[in-house]
Amino acid sequence: MQQGFTLRLDNLQEGISRSEFLYQMLSAEIVDGVLSPGEHLDEASIAKRFDVSRTPVREALQALVSSGLASRERHRGVLVASLGRARLNEMFEVMADVEALCAGYAAERMTARERYALDSLHRDSAGLVREANPVEYAQFNTAFHSAIYSGSHNDFLAESAHSIRRRLNPFRGAQFRLDRRMGASFEEHQQVVDAIMRGDASGARNAMSNHVRLVGEVSGHFAVESDENVNETNTRPDNENNRTDPSQSVGAEETNT
Repeated sequence: MQQGFTLRLDNLQEGISRSEFLYQMLSAEIVDGVLSPGEHLDEASIAKRFDVSRTPVREALQALVSSGLASRERHRGVLVASLGRARLNEMFEVMADVEALCAGYAAERMTARERYALDSLHRDSAGLVREANPVEYAQFNTAFHSAIYSGSHNDFLAESAHSIRRRLNPFRGAQFRLDRRMGASFEEHQQVVDAIMRGDASGARNAMSNHVRLVGEVSGHFAVESDENVNETNTRPDNENNRTDPSQSVGAEETNT
């Protein structure tokens, strides 16, 4: 088990529920590898560890299952899921397209007040970059993207974006602990804001799509893979390189049939 980063209660937004706090704590530990793929998430043990009743633990575990970070197995309970790079890439691919739509609509539909509020929110985040505070920057980042979802003035699209984002949020928060990632994120946000401020829908879509795809690439560092999946991936190229003559494989298949 690795030593990992976990969220602290005093770093979280005021008024957060116990179940949401537990969800954020456990999801951070899963992303960091503190909790390994296949590990059993025991309801009683978690309740004792955090000195809470089983009800918020049960709700937090259900949120983990819904987000794909855990799975519920018959006769085994809730287990930490294996979420490899391929699956994570697929999820970020969809997220990039959905957020690009939001940004494009926001460029067309945001009111002047909404545009200036977004620009102000973005400029205020520069201080968090200078302070190198990954927890507070992650909270700002959620607010920034949420403002763009809302600015699309399409409730169904905004709901869809929030739903997908919730599944990826642990990874999107973890990225800011990587060296220089906050500064890069700020610059990527600047391109999105500039396009929205000038009403450039195409530019906003492209800037947001590029931003989220880059987030997906760096988030691959936190892919939650079991040892079996990692070993299989690592050995596949060697197996392919051992095939010196494709015709031998074809002949072998014909012989076997």
